[in-house]
Amino acid sequence: MIEAKIGRDAEGGKLQVTVNGKRMLTGKTQSVPQSVSREHVLLTVSDEGIAVLKNLNIENDLYVNGYAVERKRIAQGDRIELGHERYVLTWDVLGSLVPKVADIRPLEQVWQTYQSERLRLQISERRFGVLRSATGILTMAAMMLSVFAGRGNWLYISLYASAAVISLVFFIIAFRSASQVPIRQQKLEEETRKQYTCPVCGNMFNLQNYELLRQMKKCPHCGAFIKK
Repeated sequence: MIEAKIGRDAEGGKLQVTVNGKRMLTGKTQSVPQSVSREHVLLTVSDEGIAVLKNLNIENDLYVNGYAVERKRIAQGDRIELGHERYVLTWDVLGSLVPKVADIRPLEQVWQTYQSERLRLQISERRFGVLRSATGILTMAAMMLSVFAGRGNWLYISLYASAAVISLVFFIIAFRSASQVPIRQQKLEEETRKQYTCPVCGNMFNLQNYELLRQMKKCPHCGAFIKK
């Protein structure tokens, strides 16, 4: 856990940040108004990356996104103001203290869509394989008929001819789909990879199962905490 006390340096009027007993000053001399006390707020950041800002004195003024608060969870982009002059505590200061958080929840829908499309392609391919077996059934029926009725029978000829035509049709379709199915699968993976990325750094998660992704504590690329 990180704890940082933030306030005004009494000597030079700069912004003072104290972390683990180490004091840091930032900004120009007398840039922080006197309504900001020496220990104005306490920033705590948990091991899960949750940042909370707490007012250290009831007489202090603390505003988050325009609202007066005593204690508030904050995140990147929040507007934080101190004192009745509303001195803006910029994220140039807080950014080094508050870790980034990656909200991966929208990626669940991306993963589900990918899984559904991949399953649809697999089912389509297997159904086509089942249909191709129809030619074998017709051929076997024609052979059995020839045993009982002779090969000159018109039904035998019809079945054999039908089997030949269907076999030719399925051969043409199979020849075309042999290249089309892998291309569709590759395109699906490429489109999903472009969307299946860390919302903070934009790096790809390489189609890792979403449930496994949720179990990660941080993004392996930028170190942002995973928001689940």
